[in-house]
Amino acid sequence: MPSVRATYYDGIVSRRRDVEVSLHPQGLAIFSVEGMLVTTWPYAEIRRIEGARGPGLAVTRVEPGSTAEPRLEIEDAGVAADLAARAPLTLTGAAGTRKERRSVVVWAIAAVVSLLALAYWGLPAIAGRIAPLVPAGVEARLGAAMDPQIRAEFGGPAGMKTCTAPAGVAALAELVARYERHADLHLPLRVVVVDNPMVNAFALPGGYIYIMRGLIQKARGPDEVAGVLGHEIGHVKFRHGLQSAIQSGGLGFLLGTVFGDFAGGTAILLASRALLSSAFSRDAERQADAFGVDLMLKGGGNPEGLAGFFGTAGGGPPGALNWLTSHPASAEREAAIRRLAQNRPVLAPALTPAQWQALRDICQTTG
Repeated sequence: MPSVRATYYDGIVSRRRDVEVSLHPQGLAIFSVEGMLVTTWPYAEIRRIEGARGPGLAVTRVEPGSTAEPRLEIEDAGVAADLAARAPLTLTGAAGTRKERRSVVVWAIAAVVSLLALAYWGLPAIAGRIAPLVPAGVEARLGAAMDPQIRAEFGGPAGMKTCTAPAGVAALAELVARYERHADLHLPLRVVVVDNPMVNAFALPGGYIYIMRGLIQKARGPDEVAGVLGHEIGHVKFRHGLQSAIQSGGLGFLLGTVFGDFAGGTAILLASRALLSSAFSRDAERQADAFGVDLMLKGGGNPEGLAGFFGTAGGGPPGALNWLTSHPASAEREAAIRRLAQNRPVLAPALTPAQWQALRDICQTTG
């Protein structure tokens, strides 16, 4: 029999799916619109859905041992009549079925309560264990969803301006590429310079790193900027931003991970702002410091720049967030960085003098 269009819900997720259906001796066959077989329903397991609205026929499959509640809506009158002749189509909604539905509702409420409890008490506590299990592709989608929030936060209605002078972009890209080769990251970096006077830099999940113009202007040399960059790459490496997003987004992030829909969620807004306003843990900062030192010694630069920047990063414009606001410094951390670099030779400069000048001039062109 020729196939006809129908609407299919698999009973596991609420996504609607356009399909083709046709009737065969062994049962009703459901195909994707591309012609791939999705599933076959034996006629003996097909039931009409009570109270379904609209033209045609709405049916479900009562599969032994399965808790899924799939739904198939067939508008073609001919196929609907033929199906009714082949299948028992016993009406759902009998007393036993209503009892089952009540049971499902009770379990659904219990599941929601459990998820809420997990979100508010359990999830933040185990964020560090969850983050390494999140696929890189999921983290990349999360970062892509957070990026517009960050751009709005720093750019307002006009949008955030990034610095695009070609020579400066090339100098930064060369440094980032060297560091990437030695960082063994789980996803590629996306590093931009923002035309903003704040003395600041930060990393988002997904490899997004933002360096403010004010930080480059405040730096006394390329090693200080390279040290900050290496430190932020450390946060990417150890997925500290993702951990913070899990802690801040809670249930919204968890559901977004499951269903792959981050855009527009309140969790994204909360997580984005949390990354800007709160500090990472002391252990996370020490971990990023150590990684930044190692990265500079392998990819170019003197770690003294990272240590020295702790003493010079303050003093930005009034009300501006400086790098140390979200990366609390201490004499202990500064000394620890110097100990990590002690007796380890500097193999190459972070940037040549020409590259450093180009990076300082990167905001002469913006976009």
